Formats: sequence, C-alpha cells, structure tokens
Amino acid sequence: MVKNEYLVSDLVIDDEYGVIDSNATVEEAAKKMKQLNVPDLVVLDKDEKVLGVIADFDIIRDIVAEDKNASKESVLDHCYTITPVTRDTTVVDAFTRMRDLHVAVVPVVEDEKLLGVCTIQDVWSYIPDERPDEIGVIAVKNPKNAEFWFASICSLLAFILGIMLPLAGITGYFTADVGELYGLSALGEGLFSLFRAGGLGIEALISKSGGIWALVLVLSYVLLIIGTVGIFSLLYVSYSDARFVKTHKVFRTILPFTTIGLMILQWILYLIAFGVSSTGLQITLNVPGLIFTILSILLILAAIARDWIFKQQDTEMTE
Repeated sequence: MVKNEYLVSDLVIDDEYGVIDSNATVEEAAKKMKQLNVPDLVVLDKDEKVLGVIADFDIIRDIVAEDKNASKESVLDHCYTITPVTRDTTVVDAFTRMRDLHVAVVPVVEDEKLLGVCTIQDVWSYIPDERPDEIGVIAVKNPKNAEFWFASICSLLAFILGIMLPLAGITGYFTADVGELYGLSALGEGLFSLFRAGGLGIEALISKSGGIWALVLVLSYVLLIIGTVGIFSLLYVSYSDARFVKTHKVFRTILPFTTIGLMILQWILYLIAFGVSSTGLQITLNVPGLIFTILSILLILAAIARDWIFKQQDTEMTE
C-alpha cells in the first residue's frame, strides 16, 4: 500500500441514500427515486444485505426502451452487481470498481450492513494525478485541497481588509478638512472611505466641489461590485480545481487582477479629486487603510499564485 493513500473513511459517506427491498418492482423503484430525488437506489434483501444498485439509466435502457411493464419487473433482475467497499478500502479501488462498470455509486458496508454510498464525485478529487504536481514550495498530501483552503482564507481576508473595512468606514484612504470641501466649517476633519467623507455621503460633494467626485463615487460602486466578484471568483476557481473542473481565464485571472487595479485606482482618484477641489487643502494619508490595501492586494496575488505554493508530497512505499 502506498504511504498516505486515501481510504473511503477519509470521504464524507452519504448515509441517507435511498434503499429499496429486493422484492420491489421497478415501478416502485422509479417512484421512490422521484420521491427522494436520487438517480440510484441500493437493493437490500430481507436481512439488509446489499445485493446491488438499481439506477435510473437501467430503468430507461431495460424497461422503457424495451417497452416492458415496470409494475411486473423486479428490481433484482435489473440492478447491477458491484462488490461493496468498506471504510478501509482505498479510494483508488472504489473508483476503479465504479469506472470498470461505468456506474456512479458503490455501496459502503460494515459487517455486511449498509453504511451509505460512495459516489464517483466523492472520490474524483482524491484520485492522485498520473503526473504528480511537482511545482511548488510546500509539499502536502493533497495539493488541490491545500490550494483550495489557502485561496479561501486569502480571499476572505482580502475581502475584509480591502473592501469591507473601508466600506464600514473603519479604515479609509485620506483624512482631510471635510468642512472646507462641503462649505461647512463646523464639520472639521473627517475620514474619506468608500462612499463616505467624514460620515457624509460623497454625492453631496459633486455639486459643491466638482464632478471629479462623481468619478470617485462611481469607482466606489465599481470596486464594491467587481471587487467582490473578483475576490470570490478565486474561491470558485480553487474549488473547481479541486474537483478537476476547468474554469475560464476571466475568473482565474482577469477579475482578480481587475480588482487589484480598482483598489489602486481608488487611491489615485482620491488624490486627483483633492487636487482639483482645493489647492490649499491639507490631506493626511490614512496609514491603516494603506497597509490593509497593500495586504489585500498581496493576499489576492497569493491566491492567484496558489499553484506555485503547494506541490505533491513524495510517496514512499511502506513495507
């Protein structure tokens, strides 16, 4: 056995899968599939021993296509027989059994009693690549899973630091005399963040201090929408990679890099807006906001580069 090889016990076994008695008819099986909204049922005898699995495809091929009476056909005559697996069966073995029979489900048993089922989707991401992932720095047991969790953590932190904190006004971009811009001297200094200037809406500055603030407001909306989609596209892509599902480059790189560009542009546009609005306005850099923006950008870049961080751990043969 290969060291660190995955077992069925490492999977999440579906223990609420549909079963049907071996004496039932195909018609009863079809009705139960519809009721449970499942494509397969495990066939059990009176002692609850697994005899096989009947699939919707079997019903279509053997009953419907042959114009047979489903109410008179036994499920036992139309189920496929597959050797059940146990918790100690390797994932590769479970996958091989399903692949060889061209089926999607294999029963999981313990002491000949049904525990649940293992599906082809369950095992797919645990099948080792024929060519191990040798690109990376950190050797792990399952690079795809490690990349998914790494990208998930980086994406969530980037979203909080780069979007949620400035949206909530906890951090921002600059501090300046809000009263001078609004024409209300009593306001004093305030923090400029997403949509807000010293606690007031930026839209009020459009008529007071020029149309440049309209661009600041529009960019705030664009950053919120595109930035959210761009960051969470990394979650989608990393999850798809773990399931060996191909994704478009729009989600893989274009949206995340666009988010980074929008974050940088927001800082630049604020500087331009201050310069256009008032020549003598004193502005102060919001240091926490700058640090968190930089961290957010680095986290997004790290999530994008996740493939270059983890690699397949060397497998050694155990005695």
